[in-house]
Amino acid sequence: MTNNTKPSFKYLSWNTPYRSNVKIDNGENLSNTWHYHPEIEIILLKRSKGTRIVGNSVETFKDNDLIIIGKNLPHAFLHEEKNISDAHSPEAMVIHFYENFLGNEFLNLPEFREIHTLLMKARLGLCVTEKGKEQLIPLVEKSFHASSIDRIILLLEILKSLTASDSHRVLSNDGQHLQSRNNDKRFNGILDYTYSNYDERINIQDVAKIANLTKESFCRYFKAQTGRTYLEFLTEFRINRACQMIKDNDKSIKEVGYACGFDSLSNFYYQFKKITKLNPLEFKGYRNRNSQEQSS
Repeated sequence: MTNNTKPSFKYLSWNTPYRSNVKIDNGENLSNTWHYHPEIEIILLKRSKGTRIVGNSVETFKDNDLIIIGKNLPHAFLHEEKNISDAHSPEAMVIHFYENFLGNEFLNLPEFREIHTLLMKARLGLCVTEKGKEQLIPLVEKSFHASSIDRIILLLEILKSLTASDSHRVLSNDGQHLQSRNNDKRFNGILDYTYSNYDERINIQDVAKIANLTKESFCRYFKAQTGRTYLEFLTEFRINRACQMIKDNDKSIKEVGYACGFDSLSNFYYQFKKITKLNPLEFKGYRNRNSQEQSS
């Protein structure tokens, strides 16, 4: 399988000696392409709506969306054009820091075990729940008016709050990250088969044979590993590939649907809108607008 939709590396820099950085993006500065970077990113999106892609998660977002993007996790935000050009300039409050922002050894200390686990989980992307936002949004906003030392203290408060299980949910189950947390040869064999054949018709019984399991045992096994059914995972993966294909080449919507393994155009439209809340043509409109902005 040839992947022509690789994310680009984005170099982030801040002109201070401090271990974290804060910035505000607004208006057209909010536009970005499919990219990744080693810095962790806490993003509070204010007064904007659109679609975000994090790993293989494709979801809509709205005002006060709060996301944590972990190390080297590909992501992009597609803002609705009316929001980018709105007189009430939308903005994103962004905090950048490295996993080792307090030194190479601090995550190994027992006191920081929960934060270490959180930062590893953030490599899959985290979306803060409504309950979590009540405590976290004021801390993020306060960081933009804090001194350098207070900013570090606030960052630790933010991370401590995020360790609560009801404060966030994981966004992505991208295979690259799944493989990094699963040494199970059976599981990795399933992923390899899926990534090599997602553009073909896949029968669950065939995948179960590769895993050397009955169909029923395979379904229970995969759900235990990923928290979702195999068909849910396969559909999300196909839609993620479709989004990337629409963004990165000039195939027609029909060509994209069949190239991503959907057996009918109507099913492709149904699944695409179910997952992204947009139909493929609306999504393509965002892609074209972003391309024009990047070239201007």
